[in-house]
Amino acid sequence: MQGTYDPMLVVLSILIAALASYVAIEFAGRIFERREQRGRWLAAGAIAMGSGIWAMHFVGMAAFTLPIPVSYDLGITVFSWLAAVAVSALALHLVSRGPLSVLSVGLGAVAMGAGICAMHYAGMGAMRMDPGLGYDLPWLVASVLIAVGASAAALVIVAKLRSVRAWRDVGLRTGAAAVMGLAVAGMHYSGMAAVQFDPNAFCAPGNLLAASTLTTPTVLASLLGLGFALFFTISDAPAVLAARRAARAEAERLNELAFVDRETGLVNRARFGQQLVDAMRRHRRVCVVSVRVLDADGEENRGQVAAAAAALAPLQGMGYALGRTSPGQLMVMAEGVSRQGLETTLLPGWRRMGDVLAGQGVHLAFGVAEGPQDGDNALALMLKAASRSTDDGTTAAPAPRLGALSPFQAATAQARDSAA
Repeated sequence: MQGTYDPMLVVLSILIAALASYVAIEFAGRIFERREQRGRWLAAGAIAMGSGIWAMHFVGMAAFTLPIPVSYDLGITVFSWLAAVAVSALALHLVSRGPLSVLSVGLGAVAMGAGICAMHYAGMGAMRMDPGLGYDLPWLVASVLIAVGASAAALVIVAKLRSVRAWRDVGLRTGAAAVMGLAVAGMHYSGMAAVQFDPNAFCAPGNLLAASTLTTPTVLASLLGLGFALFFTISDAPAVLAARRAARAEAERLNELAFVDRETGLVNRARFGQQLVDAMRRHRRVCVVSVRVLDADGEENRGQVAAAAAALAPLQGMGYALGRTSPGQLMVMAEGVSRQGLETTLLPGWRRMGDVLAGQGVHLAFGVAEGPQDGDNALALMLKAASRSTDDGTTAAPAPRLGALSPFQAATAQARDSAA
């Protein structure tokens, strides 16, 4: 017995499979993003995706016309739908857990492929034909391999595209859904090619579902259901974006707590050390200046560190890195500058700034270390600079006057003169 295909219904079945695939990608993203509602999204996604795959199968069956009345057993048909939903639940569960391994993709693809084959061949068996259906072995094997391969591809694709960050990702989702739809349809029609009908076969009289009355309700229900599911996920998008922004803000807050000194707003020792490591990779010559904030007795004056940091803040706009490395110590990093260059061009201006702060009972002690001469790693340079710090308010020699001052030096000199 030979059958014929209705091209319009074949195309419709592929479109339903593609739409079901797109809904699966959307729901996988929601399950991954909305952890607190994982169960609800997983159940809804499994029903939507499974129903879409099942509807594609029965629309594809309706596209195949036999010269005899076709009907289906209700119980077996429901079982085939449950198999599709179970397979979809497994897929969504796997891709929403986290990164996929080769083992999880392999095992998941085999399990999903078996479920898809169970759905397809149970749906075929629901006709309960007498004599029974026969199958061409090569096409049967091909359908099973396509089911497993399509399942593996679907797992990888859905896992990669579960988060949308730009319009490009939406386009990728659409293209991926089309590929998945063709793969699912490929399994179905290769399975149909494997079926062999006896010329005298007929469907069991006890079948309750007539194929002639099943096509239209199945198409309408699948399109409406998938459309509603897609609308539901799109309407939830603003909440997902808000949650993502909140998570990003929290991550930035934690990063600030971990790497930023809250009192001065400067990077802390850990972050400054990392910046120094990066600078040493970029430039062979890197200098570190230790600025200790001391009181009149030469002890670290933690209470005046913020004032010293504010005075040194313009350096950040001039290409220098500034950080707080201990309660009473600041450090400045200069790339591509020698120690001698710093001591003759910059330190004089900084010492004049220290003269201004000395009127407030604060003394600045400076020490310079240059890499790699004074150390070939960040920690060594920071320790060397700190060990060379001297209390300029009590022991350092007077700073030499320079004929040309930088903007920062001129500002500090003006501040000193105003204070005087």
